[in-house]
Order: sequence, then C-alpha cells, then structure tokens
Amino acid sequence: MENKITTQKDTEAKLIEKNQPMINIKNLNVIYFMGKANEFYALKNINLEIYAGEFIIFFGPSGCGKSTLLYSIAGLETNINGNILVNEQDISKMEPKEIEKYHRKKIGMIFQAYYLIGSLNVLNNVILPQIFVGGARGNRKKKAIELLEHFGVKEQADKFPAELSGGQQQRVAICRSLMNEPDVLLADEPLGNLDSNSANEVMMLLSDLNERFKKTIILVTHNPEYLRFAHRVFYMKDGAIIEAKINKIIDRTIKKLSEAEEADQPEISRSLALLLRAYSSLSSAQAGNLLIPFKAKQIVLESLIGLSSDELEKISKKVEGLIMRGIDDNNEVLNFFDADTEQGGIGLDKRTAAKLAGGIKGIIKEIKFLEAEEEKIKNHNLVDSSAEIIGVRQYLLSIFKINLTSVEILKNFDKAIKDRLNDTIDRDGFQKQLDAPVNQGGAGFDRRTSKKISKKMELLILGKFK
Repeated sequence: MENKITTQKDTEAKLIEKNQPMINIKNLNVIYFMGKANEFYALKNINLEIYAGEFIIFFGPSGCGKSTLLYSIAGLETNINGNILVNEQDISKMEPKEIEKYHRKKIGMIFQAYYLIGSLNVLNNVILPQIFVGGARGNRKKKAIELLEHFGVKEQADKFPAELSGGQQQRVAICRSLMNEPDVLLADEPLGNLDSNSANEVMMLLSDLNERFKKTIILVTHNPEYLRFAHRVFYMKDGAIIEAKINKIIDRTIKKLSEAEEADQPEISRSLALLLRAYSSLSSAQAGNLLIPFKAKQIVLESLIGLSSDELEKISKKVEGLIMRGIDDNNEVLNFFDADTEQGGIGLDKRTAAKLAGGIKGIIKEIKFLEAEEEKIKNHNLVDSSAEIIGVRQYLLSIFKINLTSVEILKNFDKAIKDRLNDTIDRDGFQKQLDAPVNQGGAGFDRRTSKKISKKMELLILGKFK
C-alpha cells in the first residue's frame, strides 16, 4: 500500500533539499466586484509559505476567507491578484489546459459535502479521477480496491453512496482524492457533516497520511479542537491572516469523553470540555469566559429573530451565492426563506421570510451613486478627492455592468477619470485612455465600451444625469 500512496515527487525532493517551500503565496488579493460600490475583499494581502510534508490548518469563523484561500491554492478561484507558486509554478498565470492538468495530477480535494456521484457505486466513484487521466483499466481498478481496503471501506465497493454513513462517504471521498497520487491534499471543512466519532476517525486518517506517507495536508476548519493536529495554524479574520502559530508539540491522540460522561453533561459543559481539550493551559473558569460571547450571540439570535446559529449559517451560505451572482430579485431570496426544508429552503413563516428577504435585497442591490456625486461634479472644481473619483468610477461600472480583472486596470481607469474631471484631457483623450492597452497606461476596454463610457462621462461633467 505504501508504494501506492506516494510520498512526494522529484520536484518536491529538490525543494526539500534546497529548503524551499512547496507553496509560496505572495501579495495575494481576491477581490469581487472590483471598483464597484459593492467591492469586496475576500482575501487581503496574503503572504505565506508551506513546505512539503507539513500539516497546515487555516482557522477562523465562517466568512473569514479560509475556504477562498484554499480554493485559490486549488486553482479554483479566478479573481486572483498576486502570485501562487506551487512547486515553483505560478498557477495564477496558467492556461486553462495547464490548470486542468494541475487539478488532476498535483492536488486532491476533500469537501464537507463529499460530492460523490449518486448514480455510480463506490468503486467507480473512486476510479473516476483515473479515467480522466487515461489510467489503464486493470491498474486503476486494482489501485481503487487497495485504497478502499486501506481506509476500511472495501466491503462497500459495490454499494451506492446513499447506502453509506457520513463517515464512510468521507472515507470514500479521501480514496478518490488520492487516486492520482497528488502532491497536496486540500480539505475544506471535511468534518462539518460528521458526528464526533466519524470526525475523529477522519482526522486520524489525515494524520496518518501526513505522518506515515508524508503527504502535505492543508485543512480548513472553524473547530479549535483539531488545531493540535497541525504543524502550523494560520488564524484568519476578514480575509487576512492575523496570526501564524507553530505547534511545538503535535498532539494527534483522540481525547473523548465516555458515553456516560457525554450524556451527563449539558450542552454548555460539553462545549467547555472541548475548549479545555483544545486549550489545555486554560483553567476551567478562563475557558468558561471564552464561551460567554458565543452563548450570548446564540441567545440574541433566537430571542430577536427566532433563528439558531446553524440556521443562520445556512442562510449565510445561500446569500453568499446570491451576492456573488449579483442577484437583486427579492422573489428568489423570499422563496428560499419561505420554502420548506425538504425543498432546500429554511421554512420560516411568511412575515419573517418577507422581512429578511427585504433586508437582504437592500444589501445586495447595486448601490446608486448618482445622487451622491451629482453636486460634486457640477461644481467643476479640480478633483483631488479620491472619494469623488471612486464615486464616479463606481457609477460608470455599475450602469455598464463592467467587471474589472486587475488592480492595474483599476488604477488606470481612476487616472483617466481624474484627468477628465480636471479637464487635463478632452473627451477624445479620455476615450483613448480607456481604449489603450493596460501596459500602456490604459484600461484595455474595447472601443465600443470606451465610447459609451466617454459619452456618459460627458453627461456627468455637464450635470445631466440620466
């Protein structure tokens, strides 16, 4: 089996010999709706290095950017500004075919939702990655069976995913992720859908892959109980890494209460026990103090809007998708809140559903800057205010539905707006700056778009907002 789960590739060996990182991230920013009113930094100025054979954890609350960082390393995030070098190759500059090869050969992915194909049995789910890379039929079946045996689910080979427990499905997902012998295993909240026993088993499997087979593991989690498994932990908040800690002593033993102890303890005590295990240096009183903000938040949520933190988490994930797609249709949001849970909704009463949907519609609707900027531009004063330039830019991007793709384009666009507002260039000069290539100081827009923006800009300058 150890021959089947490879330790590392030749490139990794060379990097280790040179003491160079396998993954090197430099000045990484992920920006959605760049330049627009609803501009959002999912990642802010990320710089980190990960070495071959490390067990790394990205830790933080939901929405802090840890999954976005993981997907950036996976080559699945497209709004990248910065550099992500994996085995000295910059994936942010790869062509689509190179990215496809990178997905198939270099990395393995494990998700919270398993993503097994329900119409295929377990064996064929595991074999699937080998089919994509043209693996020999006999070899791929043999390899899949060996992996299933190693992870204790060989007996489930002929069953379908729906017939397996959550823990078994996650084991199968791990087998699938290892079929093409990747250099790096990326795990996005792989324990989220599992009970405590299954979660512990999966953590031990990942630990074994790292310890015995020297696989590089990068795990995303919001559960502090598992931080002790990692060599290093990157703490994240609001899209940024706020702290990086080295675990001087790696503790990968499973510490659990007996069934009797678990049953006897109320929820608050079980949470306290988890905290004490995660932070063994804290006293019981100190750990209890850490729980106060979480319990207070839970009480406020349930007393004010009648939602638990779990329901709020589900809503947050749904709204994230709506925001990314730019949805401002109240009906889609309302239907989600109003629909029964069996239909994928939340099952709220109609009044609460309408209230929440209306609020969310106001947040994700494109903000109108016309009225705020009208008086400023009518004054015809020299423009030095970055806020004024940003306001004009956001207005232009919103009405023409333009998505900027780099920070350089953003800077060049702002400069063109400033020059035109200050009357240092005329309408034709403004249009030429928008039309010019980015490496020549332009915004790189096509001629038709540049002409439309230029025309609207003149109306702004004249104070004729339409």
